[in-house]
Amino acid sequence: MKRNLAVLLSFILFLVSMNIGEKKAFADSPITSTTIYRAYLDIDMVAEAHRLGFSPEIAQFLSSEKNPIDHKAAVINAIYSSSQWDDRDIMNQYAKAVYGKPASSLNVKTLRGDELFVLGYLKVLDHYLEPDTYWLGLAAESLPNSMTVALVNSLARSQGSSEAMDLSYCYLERVLADKSLVQDIRQEAIAIITDYIDLYKKDEGCQDAVTELMNHSIGLIVNQPQALVFGRHQTVDPSNSKVASYVKKGTSYVPLVFISHALGAAVNYDKKREEITIEHEYLEDAPSHKLVFSLKDSEYEVRNGRAFVPLRAIAEPLRLNVYYSKGLIILSKGIVLHPQLAYDQQLANEIRGAIEDYK
Repeated sequence: MKRNLAVLLSFILFLVSMNIGEKKAFADSPITSTTIYRAYLDIDMVAEAHRLGFSPEIAQFLSSEKNPIDHKAAVINAIYSSSQWDDRDIMNQYAKAVYGKPASSLNVKTLRGDELFVLGYLKVLDHYLEPDTYWLGLAAESLPNSMTVALVNSLARSQGSSEAMDLSYCYLERVLADKSLVQDIRQEAIAIITDYIDLYKKDEGCQDAVTELMNHSIGLIVNQPQALVFGRHQTVDPSNSKVASYVKKGTSYVPLVFISHALGAAVNYDKKREEITIEHEYLEDAPSHKLVFSLKDSEYEVRNGRAFVPLRAIAEPLRLNVYYSKGLIILSKGIVLHPQLAYDQQLANEIRGAIEDYK
Protein backbone atom coordinates (compact mmCIF):
# COMPACT_ATOMS: atom_id res chain seq x y z
CA MET A 1 0.00 0.00 0.00
CA LYS A 2 2.77 2.42 1.03
CA ARG A 3 4.74 1.51 -2.10
CA ASN A 4 1.73 2.22 -4.34
CA LEU A 5 1.18 5.55 -2.60
CA ALA A 6 4.83 6.49 -3.09
CA VAL A 7 4.64 5.63 -6.80
CA LEU A 8 1.47 7.68 -7.16
CA LEU A 9 3.04 10.69 -5.41
CA SER A 10 6.14 10.43 -7.59
CA PHE A 11 4.00 10.36 -10.72
CA ILE A 12 2.03 13.42 -9.59
CA LEU A 13 5.24 15.33 -8.85
CA PHE A 14 6.56 14.38 -12.28
CA LEU A 15 3.43 15.75 -13.98
CA VAL A 16 3.63 18.95 -11.95
CA SER A 17 7.28 19.47 -12.86
CA MET A 18 6.51 18.88 -16.53
CA ASN A 19 3.71 21.44 -16.39
CA ILE A 20 5.92 24.03 -14.68
CA GLY A 21 8.65 23.48 -17.23
CA GLU A 22 6.23 23.96 -20.10
CA LYS A 23 4.84 27.17 -18.60
CA LYS A 24 8.36 28.49 -18.05
CA ALA A 25 9.32 27.87 -21.66
CA PHE A 26 6.29 29.61 -23.11
CA ALA A 27 6.37 32.42 -20.54
CA ASP A 28 9.83 33.38 -21.74
CA SER A 29 10.50 35.79 -24.60
CA PRO A 30 12.16 35.67 -28.03
CA ILE A 31 14.97 38.11 -27.23
CA THR A 32 15.96 36.30 -24.02
CA SER A 33 15.36 32.72 -25.15
CA THR A 34 17.49 32.78 -28.32
CA THR A 35 20.90 32.08 -26.80
CA ILE A 36 22.98 32.66 -29.94
CA TYR A 37 26.16 33.07 -27.87
CA ARG A 38 26.32 29.27 -27.65
CA ALA A 39 27.29 29.19 -31.32
CA TYR A 40 30.31 31.41 -30.55
CA LEU A 41 31.82 30.03 -27.35
CA ASP A 42 35.03 29.35 -29.27
CA ILE A 43 35.53 33.15 -29.32
CA ASP A 44 37.42 34.12 -26.16
CA MET A 45 35.49 37.33 -25.57
CA VAL A 46 32.14 35.55 -25.89
CA ALA A 47 33.21 32.93 -23.36
CA GLU A 48 34.43 35.68 -21.02
CA ALA A 49 31.17 37.60 -21.32
CA HIS A 50 29.24 34.43 -20.52
CA ARG A 51 31.44 33.74 -17.51
CA LEU A 52 31.93 37.23 -16.06
CA GLY A 53 29.35 39.53 -17.65
CA PHE A 54 30.04 43.15 -18.60
CA SER A 55 33.54 44.54 -18.06
CA PRO A 56 35.85 47.30 -19.41
CA GLU A 57 37.43 44.71 -21.71
CA ILE A 58 34.02 43.78 -23.08
CA ALA A 59 33.23 47.46 -23.67
CA GLN A 60 36.48 47.88 -25.61
CA PHE A 61 35.69 44.83 -27.76
CA LEU A 62 32.17 46.03 -28.55
CA SER A 63 33.33 49.53 -29.46
CA SER A 64 35.99 48.39 -31.94
CA GLU A 65 34.91 48.79 -35.56
CA LYS A 66 37.18 45.94 -36.66
CA ASN A 67 35.33 43.24 -34.71
CA PRO A 68 32.64 41.37 -36.72
CA ILE A 69 29.05 42.37 -36.03
CA ASP A 70 27.96 38.79 -35.26
CA HIS A 71 30.76 38.44 -32.68
CA LYS A 72 29.49 41.61 -31.00
CA ALA A 73 25.95 40.23 -31.05
CA ALA A 74 27.16 37.01 -29.43
CA VAL A 75 29.08 38.91 -26.73
CA ILE A 76 26.02 41.01 -25.88
CA ASN A 77 23.82 37.91 -25.85
CA ALA A 78 26.30 36.23 -23.50
CA ILE A 79 26.38 39.19 -21.10
CA TYR A 80 22.69 38.64 -20.40
CA SER A 81 22.87 34.83 -20.31
CA SER A 82 22.29 34.70 -16.55
CA SER A 83 19.23 32.69 -15.55
CA GLN A 84 18.13 35.64 -13.40
CA TRP A 85 16.37 38.20 -15.60
CA ASP A 86 15.54 41.71 -14.44
CA ASP A 87 15.88 45.30 -15.60
CA ARG A 88 19.49 46.46 -15.94
CA ASP A 89 21.40 49.53 -17.05
CA ILE A 90 24.29 48.07 -19.03
CA MET A 91 23.60 50.35 -22.01
CA ASN A 92 24.48 53.39 -19.92
CA GLN A 93 27.43 51.64 -18.29
CA TYR A 94 28.74 50.94 -21.77
CA ALA A 95 28.05 54.47 -23.04
CA LYS A 96 29.86 56.03 -20.09
CA ALA A 97 32.82 53.65 -20.50
CA VAL A 98 33.17 54.26 -24.25
CA TYR A 99 31.84 57.79 -24.81
CA GLY A 100 32.17 59.30 -21.35
CA LYS A 101 28.48 60.16 -21.09
CA PRO A 102 25.08 58.43 -20.81
CA ALA A 103 23.40 57.10 -23.94
CA SER A 104 20.72 59.80 -23.81
CA SER A 105 23.42 62.42 -24.44
CA LEU A 106 24.72 60.76 -27.61
CA ASN A 107 24.00 62.16 -31.06
CA VAL A 108 22.69 59.21 -33.05
CA LYS A 109 23.53 60.97 -36.32
CA THR A 110 27.25 60.74 -35.56
CA LEU A 111 27.30 57.03 -34.71
CA ARG A 112 28.31 54.20 -37.03
CA GLY A 113 25.87 51.41 -37.75
CA ASP A 114 27.74 48.94 -35.56
CA GLU A 115 27.69 51.45 -32.70
CA LEU A 116 23.93 51.90 -33.05
CA PHE A 117 23.54 48.12 -33.07
CA VAL A 118 25.54 47.60 -29.88
CA LEU A 119 23.69 50.35 -28.02
CA GLY A 120 20.33 49.20 -29.39
CA TYR A 121 20.80 45.53 -28.48
CA LEU A 122 21.96 46.50 -24.98
CA LYS A 123 18.96 48.80 -24.56
CA VAL A 124 16.44 46.15 -25.57
CA LEU A 125 17.97 43.54 -23.26
CA ASP A 126 18.20 46.02 -20.37
CA HIS A 127 14.41 46.42 -20.43
CA TYR A 128 13.29 43.36 -22.36
CA LEU A 129 9.72 43.37 -21.03
CA GLU A 130 9.10 46.86 -22.45
CA PRO A 131 11.72 47.12 -25.18
CA ASP A 132 12.60 50.32 -27.01
CA THR A 133 13.44 49.19 -30.55
CA TYR A 134 14.31 52.63 -31.94
CA TRP A 135 18.10 52.25 -31.74
CA LEU A 136 18.01 48.83 -33.39
CA GLY A 137 15.79 50.32 -36.08
CA LEU A 138 18.44 52.96 -36.72
CA ALA A 139 21.06 50.22 -36.91
CA ALA A 140 18.96 48.33 -39.46
CA GLU A 141 18.75 51.47 -41.59
CA SER A 142 22.48 52.07 -41.32
CA LEU A 143 23.40 48.42 -42.02
CA PRO A 144 20.60 47.35 -44.39
CA ASN A 145 22.45 44.28 -45.71
CA SER A 146 23.38 42.73 -42.35
CA MET A 147 21.44 39.57 -41.52
CA THR A 148 22.75 39.75 -37.95
CA VAL A 149 21.19 43.17 -37.41
CA ALA A 150 17.97 42.17 -39.17
CA LEU A 151 17.57 39.02 -37.06
CA VAL A 152 18.17 40.77 -33.75
CA ASN A 153 15.82 43.58 -34.80
CA SER A 154 13.11 41.05 -35.63
CA LEU A 155 13.51 39.43 -32.21
CA ALA A 156 13.30 42.81 -30.50
CA ARG A 157 10.09 43.67 -32.34
CA SER A 158 8.66 40.37 -31.10
CA GLN A 159 8.88 41.59 -27.50
CA GLY A 160 6.53 43.48 -25.24
CA SER A 161 3.21 41.65 -25.58
CA SER A 162 1.67 38.32 -26.52
CA GLU A 163 0.43 39.93 -29.74
CA ALA A 164 3.99 40.88 -30.67
CA MET A 165 5.20 37.35 -29.95
CA ASP A 166 2.45 35.98 -32.18
CA LEU A 167 4.04 37.91 -35.06
CA SER A 168 7.59 36.72 -34.34
CA TYR A 169 7.52 33.83 -36.80
CA CYS A 170 6.47 36.12 -39.65
CA TYR A 171 9.13 38.67 -38.74
CA LEU A 172 11.75 35.94 -38.90
CA GLU A 173 10.36 34.49 -42.11
CA ARG A 174 10.73 37.86 -43.86
CA VAL A 175 14.33 38.21 -42.74
CA LEU A 176 15.31 34.73 -43.92
CA ALA A 177 13.56 35.30 -47.26
CA ASP A 178 15.27 38.66 -47.86
CA LYS A 179 17.78 38.09 -50.67
CA SER A 180 19.41 41.49 -50.10
CA LEU A 181 20.81 40.37 -46.75
CA VAL A 182 24.35 39.06 -46.39
CA GLN A 183 24.64 36.12 -44.00
CA ASP A 184 27.13 37.63 -41.57
CA ILE A 185 26.07 35.26 -38.78
CA ARG A 186 26.84 31.59 -38.21
CA GLN A 187 24.34 29.01 -39.37
CA GLU A 188 24.29 27.46 -35.90
CA ALA A 189 23.15 30.79 -34.45
CA ILE A 190 20.38 31.02 -37.04
CA ALA A 191 19.30 27.50 -36.07
CA ILE A 192 19.10 28.52 -32.40
CA ILE A 193 16.79 31.37 -33.37
CA THR A 194 14.60 29.35 -35.73
CA ASP A 195 14.27 26.45 -33.30
CA TYR A 196 12.73 28.79 -30.74
CA ILE A 197 10.64 30.96 -33.07
CA ASP A 198 9.12 27.85 -34.66
CA LEU A 199 7.07 27.61 -31.45
CA TYR A 200 5.08 30.59 -32.75
CA LYS A 201 4.43 29.24 -36.25
CA LYS A 202 0.77 29.40 -37.24
CA ASP A 203 -1.17 27.26 -39.69
CA GLU A 204 -2.61 30.26 -41.56
CA GLY A 205 0.81 31.43 -42.73
CA CYS A 206 2.19 34.96 -42.96
CA GLN A 207 1.04 38.13 -44.69
CA ASP A 208 3.10 40.91 -46.19
CA ALA A 209 4.12 43.67 -43.75
CA VAL A 210 1.53 46.19 -44.98
CA THR A 211 -1.42 43.77 -44.75
CA GLU A 212 -0.17 42.61 -41.36
CA LEU A 213 -0.14 46.18 -40.04
CA MET A 214 -3.60 46.93 -41.45
CA ASN A 215 -5.03 43.81 -39.83
CA HIS A 216 -3.53 44.62 -36.42
CA SER A 217 -4.30 48.32 -36.09
CA ILE A 218 -6.80 51.16 -36.04
CA GLY A 219 -5.93 54.08 -38.31
CA LEU A 220 -7.35 57.60 -38.12
CA ILE A 221 -6.48 60.93 -39.72
CA VAL A 222 -7.06 64.18 -37.85
CA ASN A 223 -10.18 66.05 -39.02
CA GLN A 224 -11.27 63.20 -41.30
CA PRO A 225 -14.33 61.03 -40.55
CA GLN A 226 -12.92 57.93 -42.25
CA ALA A 227 -10.94 55.20 -40.49
CA LEU A 228 -9.29 51.85 -41.10
CA VAL A 229 -10.19 49.31 -38.42
CA PHE A 230 -8.29 46.04 -38.50
CA GLY A 231 -8.16 46.06 -42.28
CA ARG A 232 -11.70 47.31 -42.88
CA HIS A 233 -12.80 50.79 -43.90
CA GLN A 234 -15.25 52.47 -41.54
CA THR A 235 -16.79 55.86 -40.94
CA VAL A 236 -16.21 57.10 -37.40
CA ASP A 237 -19.88 58.03 -37.04
CA PRO A 238 -22.14 57.12 -40.00
CA SER A 239 -24.88 59.40 -38.63
CA ASN A 240 -22.64 62.46 -38.29
CA SER A 241 -19.84 63.17 -40.76
CA LYS A 242 -18.49 65.95 -38.52
CA VAL A 243 -17.29 63.45 -35.91
CA ALA A 244 -13.52 63.03 -36.35
CA SER A 245 -10.36 63.15 -34.30
CA TYR A 246 -8.88 66.61 -33.80
CA VAL A 247 -5.97 68.51 -32.24
CA LYS A 248 -6.45 71.07 -29.47
CA LYS A 249 -3.55 72.98 -27.91
CA GLY A 250 -1.09 70.39 -29.17
CA THR A 251 -3.07 67.40 -27.87
CA SER A 252 -4.74 64.87 -30.17
CA TYR A 253 -8.31 63.93 -29.21
CA VAL A 254 -9.98 60.74 -30.42
CA PRO A 255 -13.63 59.57 -30.33
CA LEU A 256 -13.89 57.49 -27.18
CA VAL A 257 -16.83 55.26 -28.06
CA PHE A 258 -15.59 54.57 -31.60
CA ILE A 259 -12.15 53.47 -30.38
CA SER A 260 -13.68 51.38 -27.61
CA HIS A 261 -16.14 49.59 -29.90
CA ALA A 262 -13.41 49.00 -32.49
CA LEU A 263 -11.46 47.09 -29.83
CA GLY A 264 -14.51 45.11 -28.79
CA ALA A 265 -14.87 46.87 -25.44
CA ALA A 266 -18.14 47.18 -23.57
CA VAL A 267 -19.27 50.82 -23.28
CA ASN A 268 -21.79 52.12 -20.73
CA TYR A 269 -23.03 55.71 -20.30
CA ASP A 270 -24.34 56.94 -16.96
CA LYS A 271 -26.37 60.04 -17.86
CA LYS A 272 -26.94 61.07 -14.25
CA ARG A 273 -23.25 60.97 -13.37
CA GLU A 274 -22.18 62.03 -16.86
CA GLU A 275 -19.71 59.16 -16.99
CA ILE A 276 -18.66 56.70 -19.68
CA THR A 277 -17.31 53.37 -18.49
CA ILE A 278 -15.12 51.23 -20.73
CA GLU A 279 -14.69 47.55 -19.90
CA HIS A 280 -12.10 45.40 -21.67
CA GLU A 281 -9.69 42.58 -20.87
CA TYR A 282 -6.81 44.80 -22.07
CA LEU A 283 -7.38 46.99 -18.99
CA GLU A 284 -5.22 44.68 -16.90
CA ASP A 285 -4.22 47.29 -14.30
CA ALA A 286 -7.64 48.90 -13.89
CA PRO A 287 -10.09 47.77 -11.18
CA SER A 288 -12.40 45.10 -12.63
CA HIS A 289 -10.87 45.84 -16.05
CA LYS A 290 -12.87 49.08 -16.18
CA LEU A 291 -11.92 52.62 -17.18
CA VAL A 292 -14.18 55.54 -16.23
CA PHE A 293 -14.27 58.92 -18.00
CA SER A 294 -16.23 61.76 -16.41
CA LEU A 295 -17.51 64.89 -18.11
CA LYS A 296 -16.23 66.75 -15.05
CA ASP A 297 -12.71 65.64 -15.93
CA SER A 298 -10.77 68.19 -17.95
CA GLU A 299 -9.53 65.37 -20.20
CA TYR A 300 -13.06 64.54 -21.34
CA GLU A 301 -14.76 66.66 -24.02
CA VAL A 302 -18.00 66.58 -25.96
CA ARG A 303 -17.89 67.77 -29.55
CA ASN A 304 -20.66 67.32 -32.14
CA GLY A 305 -22.57 65.33 -29.55
CA ARG A 306 -19.80 62.74 -29.10
CA ALA A 307 -17.28 62.07 -26.34
CA PHE A 308 -13.58 62.68 -27.01
CA VAL A 309 -10.51 62.03 -24.87
CA PRO A 310 -6.79 62.70 -25.37
CA LEU A 311 -5.18 59.96 -27.43
CA ARG A 312 -2.84 58.84 -24.64
CA ALA A 313 -5.68 58.74 -22.09
CA ILE A 314 -7.28 55.80 -23.91
CA ALA A 315 -4.20 54.25 -25.54
CA GLU A 316 -2.02 53.86 -22.46
CA PRO A 317 -4.54 52.08 -20.17
CA LEU A 318 -5.36 49.72 -23.05
CA ARG A 319 -1.62 49.21 -23.66
CA LEU A 320 -1.91 50.19 -27.29
CA ASN A 321 1.14 51.22 -29.27
CA VAL A 322 0.73 54.74 -30.66
CA TYR A 323 2.11 56.12 -33.91
CA TYR A 324 1.50 59.77 -34.71
CA SER A 325 2.89 61.70 -37.66
CA LYS A 326 1.45 64.59 -39.66
CA GLY A 327 -2.10 63.98 -38.48
CA LEU A 328 -2.00 60.20 -38.95
CA ILE A 329 -2.86 58.17 -35.85
CA ILE A 330 -2.21 54.43 -35.71
CA LEU A 331 -3.17 52.39 -32.65
CA SER A 332 -1.88 48.84 -32.60
CA LYS A 333 -1.46 45.91 -30.28
CA GLY A 334 1.82 44.15 -30.96
CA ILE A 335 3.33 46.36 -33.68
CA VAL A 336 5.55 49.30 -32.76
CA LEU A 337 6.24 51.99 -35.36
CA HIS A 338 8.69 54.87 -34.99
CA PRO A 339 7.95 58.06 -36.98
CA GLN A 340 11.70 58.73 -37.26
CA LEU A 341 12.44 55.46 -39.10
CA ALA A 342 12.05 55.44 -42.89
CA TYR A 343 10.73 51.86 -43.08
CA ASP A 344 8.11 52.52 -40.42
CA GLN A 345 7.08 55.74 -42.17
CA GLN A 346 6.63 53.77 -45.38
CA LEU A 347 4.33 51.27 -43.66
CA ALA A 348 2.38 54.03 -41.94
CA ASN A 349 1.87 55.90 -45.20
CA GLU A 350 0.18 52.80 -46.62
CA ILE A 351 -2.37 53.16 -43.83
CA ARG A 352 -2.75 56.84 -44.64
CA GLY A 353 -3.30 56.07 -48.31
CA ALA A 354 -5.88 53.39 -47.55
CA ILE A 355 -7.88 55.81 -45.38
CA GLU A 356 -7.70 58.63 -47.91
CA ASP A 357 -8.81 56.31 -50.72
CA TYR A 358 -12.02 55.66 -48.77
CA LYS A 359 -13.21 59.26 -49.07
